[in-house]
Amino acid sequence: MNGISVRSVTKTFRVYNEQYQTLKERALHFGKIPFHEFNAVSDISFEAKPGSMVGILGHNGSGKSTLLKCIAGTLTPNHGKIVAHGRMAALLELGAGFHPELTGRENLYLAGSILGLRRREIQSKFDEIVDFAELEEFIDNQMKHYSSGMFTRLGFALIANIEPEILLLDEVLAVGDEAFQNKCLEQIRSFREEGVTILFVTHSVDLAASLCDELVVLDHGKVVASGDPTESAATYRRHLYAGDKTAVSANEASTEQISFPKVSLLIDGAPATVIRPGDTVTLQVETNLDHDLEDAVIAYAIREAGGELVNSSNTRILGVPGPKKSGPSTYSFTFEGLSLLNGHYSIDIGAHSLDGQRQYAQLNEAARFAMVGPSRESGISWLPVRGSVS
Repeated sequence: MNGISVRSVTKTFRVYNEQYQTLKERALHFGKIPFHEFNAVSDISFEAKPGSMVGILGHNGSGKSTLLKCIAGTLTPNHGKIVAHGRMAALLELGAGFHPELTGRENLYLAGSILGLRRREIQSKFDEIVDFAELEEFIDNQMKHYSSGMFTRLGFALIANIEPEILLLDEVLAVGDEAFQNKCLEQIRSFREEGVTILFVTHSVDLAASLCDELVVLDHGKVVASGDPTESAATYRRHLYAGDKTAVSANEASTEQISFPKVSLLIDGAPATVIRPGDTVTLQVETNLDHDLEDAVIAYAIREAGGELVNSSNTRILGVPGPKKSGPSTYSFTFEGLSLLNGHYSIDIGAHSLDGQRQYAQLNEAARFAMVGPSRESGISWLPVRGSVS
């Protein structure tokens, strides 16, 4: 079974305080340059279960890329142990494994060999790789003439066609246009359906929370939160914007009267964070009443990335009886296809009285998802439309 175990990993670097300019200065200090050490990552432990997608979230300089390089084997930890089971592929940074003086074609064979592929394996998949990258016209040009987006497209296309069991991605969706990003999301979803274990490094909190099963949040090289994406993302925001009272965890958002222990998006009974327009999606909300209530209504609100309301409904409108007796209940809202355009969305969950005058609970951003489809239209909603001319 493929998976990753990171146990008490620490990576230390030396920072040299100054450089001596003359031979005399070097002689006076016996050739030694003063330095101090710092831990880029310090005592980090977590598990990536087989087939899961784990996000590593943190601000610039938090140590997330260093950690991923240790897992990939390009850096060696000073302390700790990393155990990975399965064929690993990594897209660690822009242009990694590519030589700018070589053509795209030559670089595919070079980078493929670094990943452990034989020449005939690359040759058999060559057309698929180039087609995915959409670089047919440029594949025989030197890569020093490629844009940053072209570098990333070729690198991800290679990774997408080598059938990895473990996949490491470092900010791969930060470069490239929206169409390519959606193509990557679709491929990531395919990997997950095939049981590939994925580690995804980013500083984009919304993207991480919408894609990942779990998040590991780093701050100055240390783990400050791990586990549930919503709660971990809230912790990240508190550390990023210290003192910001609007960033609260899921537990802090619930009232004493009603709580929401778990909110899930499901496709065919399995958790989903990447959704296609034609998918049948179930929003499953677990509730728990602290005491009996006679008039509780459970509601949801879908919002686009900027916070604008896309759709909202509740158990009263849908003719479903609300919770009355103390204890747990599970409510399901099933969508027979979401007519939304590509983008990132969040779902708020709330509970209020029948007349709307009393708020029993509110949990913002209880779930997140990314829509990925073939549409090239702009906006939020897909509309059936035909063009004609006369």
